[in-house]
Amino acid sequence: MDLVTIKTFFYDHETVLYEPTFKAEGIDYILKDQKTVAIDPLVSNAIGGIKLQVRIEDEERARALVAEIEANNSGTQLGDVIVLNGQKYEKTLEECPTCESEDIYVYKQSFFENLFFPFAKREHYCKNCKLKWS
Repeated sequence: MDLVTIKTFFYDHETVLYEPTFKAEGIDYILKDQKTVAIDPLVSNAIGGIKLQVRIEDEERARALVAEIEANNSGTQLGDVIVLNGQKYEKTLEECPTCESEDIYVYKQSFFENLFFPFAKREHYCKNCKLKWS
């Protein structure tokens, strides 16, 4: 079976929007290297990230689906970044414990912070009610 890569993700959580949509549309897919990146995110760049692959005969339909997902989620897509007090916060899929908003951002660690403090608790920020928590 010949496969073609139609999208690449650098983090496991980025695949969350795509998997259920592809399943619902009946498009068979593989997330090559997903487990490797989930276990050790630092190797993502070295191995080229997580590759969303489909059969060649499904390529056109799959690319259209990816474009539709990205168009529909452009305002709240993971990867959105805001800056607060000089620190970068990146969009996440979590929910605010106070107002239940899904407009939540988490402190974006630098490469070196990720390298030396991979398990450090990261600060969250709710854009809706301005709550900060760890």
